[in-house]
Amino acid sequence: LKLSINKMSGEYEDYNTTSKDYDTGRRPVGLEVFIGAIARLMDGQLKKATVVDIGCGTGNYAAALSPFVGQVTGVEYNSGMLEQARRKTAHLSNVKVIQGDATNIPLPDGVCDVVTCTQVIHHFIAEEFSGLCQFLREAKRILKQKGVLIINTSSPEQASKCWMGAGLAPIAGNIVSERFPPIDVLCSKMSDAGFTVNAALSHCFQTLHAPSVFKDPLGPLSKEWRSLDSVWSCASDEELEQAQLEWKRRQKEGTTHEIFEER
Repeated sequence: LKLSINKMSGEYEDYNTTSKDYDTGRRPVGLEVFIGAIARLMDGQLKKATVVDIGCGTGNYAAALSPFVGQVTGVEYNSGMLEQARRKTAHLSNVKVIQGDATNIPLPDGVCDVVTCTQVIHHFIAEEFSGLCQFLREAKRILKQKGVLIINTSSPEQASKCWMGAGLAPIAGNIVSERFPPIDVLCSKMSDAGFTVNAALSHCFQTLHAPSVFKDPLGPLSKEWRSLDSVWSCASDEELEQAQLEWKRRQKEGTTHEIFEER
């Protein structure tokens, strides 16, 4: 299988199309972890915090953080996502969204207290995690001296064993899971970039998708459902067809719920 990847951003999904339906299923999972880390950094004075959200997508986390912090700047590469984020946050006076590449962030040195990055690093150029290393250097550059970087990601094991798409399309699932750095590798790369890794938390009790969407009975038969999982962008036509046939078989047997329970 040959992936079509944007050489600048590492994108392998058509986010200009996906962005139109993205907010129907995604939610800001782990927001309480973000707020806790920011509160600790700022000695409880969250309203003084300046946050840069890298790969902000449609602005879910930027909008969710807005009531708690002083300023949020979302940085998004994809034009479709950018348009949705600007529309969503237009009424929020302390949020702005700009277009930019995570490996060449268009912001000055030492501009923020916190950098956040949620389910983005598997979209970077994967060769020896070179895109990740570039991003970490850029995050370090734009942070103030005592600033904090918060990365919300999945381990390769989580991607292969927990993502719905990986269970139905295992070949594509393996392709995507290999794009996630193992947690020890991620921590090592962060240390190489000059960060002190204070914590690596396992936050597994919520799905990235809203339950009503995650348990859509149409499953892979729905294009909108597939658009919320990176695995499907890596699936061949043959693997997608097999997954859909398997889903239809389970529908007839009344066993589709077993797949949801397994993942």
